[in-house]
Amino acid sequence: MRSLVLVGMIVGTVASAASAFAQSAPTPSPAAATEDPDRVVCHMSPAPTGSRLGSSRECHTQKQWDQMRLQQQQNVNGMQMQGLNSQPGGK
Repeated sequence: MRSLVLVGMIVGTVASAASAFAQSAPTPSPAAATEDPDRVVCHMSPAPTGSRLGSSRECHTQKQWDQMRLQQQQNVNGMQMQGLNSQPGGK
């Protein structure tokens, strides 16, 4: 039972982190991605909850943004698969 609760918490945390990333870094349109992968793109990260101050700007090439997005998707998929493969009951 504890394992199921723990897996649920992990999956929920991963899902909320993935949705937060999706909100802060919109996916590029297919036309923009094929134009120039070395083009520098800047994204504003939101301020911490409860504050109007503290937002920051992060700049990378389009290719780097795509690689970071792919890596995060692979991390989420790996954690979800790990949760599916764990045995119930902590055994």
